[in-house]
Amino acid sequence: MEKLKKFTWSVSGCYISYTYLAGLRLDEIYKSASACAQAFKVGRKRVREIFGPEVIIGSPTCAPISYGHIVCLGVSVTFPEDSEPGVRPIYKSIDEGIKELRKETDFKKNALFKHYFDMWHYLQKSFPGEKVSFSGFGCEGPITTAVLLRGTDFYMDIMDFPQKTKEFLSLVTDSIIKFVYFTREINGEPPVNSEGSGLCDDLSSLISPSLWPEFVVPYWNKYYVGLTTGKRTIHVENLKPGHLEYLKKVDIVHYDPSISKDLGPKIIKEKIDIPFGWRLSSFDLVQMDNKQVKEWVYKSIEEGANSIFHILEKPSCQDDNIEKVKTFIKTCKEMNS
Repeated sequence: MEKLKKFTWSVSGCYISYTYLAGLRLDEIYKSASACAQAFKVGRKRVREIFGPEVIIGSPTCAPISYGHIVCLGVSVTFPEDSEPGVRPIYKSIDEGIKELRKETDFKKNALFKHYFDMWHYLQKSFPGEKVSFSGFGCEGPITTAVLLRGTDFYMDIMDFPQKTKEFLSLVTDSIIKFVYFTREINGEPPVNSEGSGLCDDLSSLISPSLWPEFVVPYWNKYYVGLTTGKRTIHVENLKPGHLEYLKKVDIVHYDPSISKDLGPKIIKEKIDIPFGWRLSSFDLVQMDNKQVKEWVYKSIEEGANSIFHILEKPSCQDDNIEKVKTFIKTCKEMNS
C-alpha cells in the first residue's frame, strides 16, 4: 500500500476506564470525592501499566457531568447504580421556559455545585503535584440544553411556536454563556477566551438541515461570540450529510463527529474542507479483530480523516479488546514513522 499522509492520533483514558480499573462503580465517583480521587489515582496508573506510555492520561477532574448548568436552573438529577447521571425536563410549555429563563440564576447557591466545589478542593489536596482546575461541572450547547429543559416537545415548539422558540433559544444561550463565565471566574480565567472555545450540541442533529439557518446557526454564533474571539471547535454526534455545510457558516475550524452512523471520513471530506477527527468507538472495537482494527486505521486516513482516536472505556479494558487497542497504537505509530 502506498504511503499515506501524516496524521495525528491518540488513545486517551477517561473517567469511565479509570473508575472500572480502580474497582469502583460510576455512581460512586459522582457521590464521593474520595472515590473520585481513588479512580484517578488507581485508574490512571493501571491504564499506563496495561496500555503503555503512549496513552494520554489527563489531570484529575471532578466526575464529569454535562448537566451542571441545567441542574442550577432547577433540573433534578439522579445517579443510577454504576451508570451515568440522568435528568428529566422541567418546563411544561415554551411560555414557562421563557418566563423562568428571564429570571436571574445564582449558580453558586446550587447544592450540586457546592458538592462539586468541595470535591474540587479535595482533589487539589489529593494531588498536590498536579494542576487541578475546577472542571467536570459542565454544560451542553443551546439545542441540547433546550431539549433537556423542554423534553422532546421542544421539536414541536419549533413548528408550533417558531418566534417563541427563538426567544427561548436566545435565553438558553445567554444562560449558558453566563454559566461558562461563572466557571471561568472560579479558575481565574477571563470570561472571553482569546484562544478558542468548544461546543457540544448532539441533539441539534435531530433538527432538519432546512431549519438550521433559523434554529441552530444563530444560537451557535451567539454562543461563540459570547465566549471567544479565537478558534471555534465543535463536537456533534449523528449529523446527516445535509447538516455539514452549516459548520462552515459558523466558522468551525475543527469538527468532532464522534459517533455518527450516517457519516464517514469520505463523506465528510467530500462535503466540507474543515479538519476533523474520526473516532474508533468502543462499540466498533468489540466487534473487530486485530486485522480489522488495522484496516480501520488505514481506511480512515485514506478516506480523509485528519486525525483518528480512541477513548478508553470499560470494554477497551476487557479481554482481547486490550490487544486490539495495542494494535491501534502500533499501526498508528508505524504509519506515521
